[in-house]
Amino acid sequence: MSRSEKLRGNATQIRGRVRELAGRATGNSRMRSRGRFEQFKGKAIRRTSNFKDSIRGTVRDLRAGKR
Repeated sequence: MSRSEKLRGNATQIRGRVRELAGRATGNSRMRSRGRFEQFKGKAIRRTSNFKDSIRGTVRDLRAGKR
C-alpha cells in the first residue's frame, strides 16, 4: 500500500513538472500554476506515505516491546 502511494506521489509530481514547463514554454500562466499545484500535491502524498510508514513502525516496535 505504501509503495503504491509513493509511486502515485512521484507520478503526480512529475506530471506537475511537465505541466509547469509546458506552461512556461507556451506562456500559459494557468497551466504553470496548475503544474506547481500538482508538484505540491505529489510531495504531500509522498510525505503522508512516509509519515504513515513511520507511525506503523513505531506501533510495531511498541507491540514488540522495543523502545
